Amino acid sequence: MTSAVPPAPLPRPPGKPPRFEVVDWLRGAAVLLMIQTHLYDAWVSSPAKLTSAYQWTRFVGGIPSRLFLMLVGVSIALRYEAQLAKGVTERRALVRPVQKRGLEVLGLAYLFRLQEYLLGHMGAAWRDLPAYWRDLFRIDILNCIGASMLVVPLISAPRRGRPAWLPTLMGTALFVSLGPLIGPAHFPTFIPTMLSAYIGGQRPMSWFPLFPWAAWPLVGVVVGHLWVRGTAGDRRRQAMVFVATGLGGLALIGIVDGIRAINPYIIHYPNDLVQQMGPGSFFYRLGMNAILAFLGWVAVEAVGKRFSLTRQFGRTSLLVYWIHVDLCYGLIAHKLGLYGRLDMVHATIGLAVMIALMLAVSLAKTRWRK
Repeated sequence: MTSAVPPAPLPRPPGKPPRFEVVDWLRGAAVLLMIQTHLYDAWVSSPAKLTSAYQWTRFVGGIPSRLFLMLVGVSIALRYEAQLAKGVTERRALVRPVQKRGLEVLGLAYLFRLQEYLLGHMGAAWRDLPAYWRDLFRIDILNCIGASMLVVPLISAPRRGRPAWLPTLMGTALFVSLGPLIGPAHFPTFIPTMLSAYIGGQRPMSWFPLFPWAAWPLVGVVVGHLWVRGTAGDRRRQAMVFVATGLGGLALIGIVDGIRAINPYIIHYPNDLVQQMGPGSFFYRLGMNAILAFLGWVAVEAVGKRFSLTRQFGRTSLLVYWIHVDLCYGLIAHKLGLYGRLDMVHATIGLAVMIALMLAVSLAKTRWRK
């Protein structure tokens, strides 16, 4: 669905682009999957991690990071469309607001790392804290989102009032194809690791480098433009677009599975981590995201204006991310004897409690904002 350049620019709907409630729903679904991923990883014991139930949590745990990053691109495209609808066509005016927000996210990322640094080493003596200084500069998902918002608009900002289809798709292909090469690469020691880790490198410093992860917001920009221009504010056309999105996702998964059935080693990777950076994994996961988008649209249409847990989480995703990570990995989990000590049943009970707690936090923020 998103891997081919449209033969001609799709018409831009007149007036203000429609708001896609499905974006909030998808972001909330990513939040829920993120909570389960972190909680099971942190609280489940080593023997329980050998079970098939735990392995399934790892499989779905690959969804939230990719979905978050793709939705960053979708949101950028929605911003472009809103500005184009107002008659803004100058590329600088389209690029700068996105980059400004990217710098804000980067600032929040380092603030979050500082919080984790202080809380994570609370039991250590102050004189010992400098030994852990590298923890402050680890490139995690927030860093990747912020850095992507600096780079992606340079490639994807509309030109002459039209979406930059070809540059955006070429950029996506570049990051995907070079991801397995640059993503896990070792960089010269004279380059500060805190900078090179944004491009690629080894864990624990470089968890989400731009190669290959910037491909996700880039393809998200394409998806966002297609959603806006394909629906044109018409309910029937919107249904057709999201059905096509779901079918496109099924097709991508089928193609990847078919190629792997013919030759599972068509591209040889040195290990599983590098394989997850490759094109096969990218298109398979893109297919999963597309199917989720269709299911999200169905859920939004069914629920209407009634309360939705996923939409609620989607509107407060940063706050929930900020708090739940400490509760999963931080001092409280250690003090309560939760960290690395639960079986799958008790961890699942803990997951239900965590979701309820995060919902209370999310609702409190919504009411405070009002």
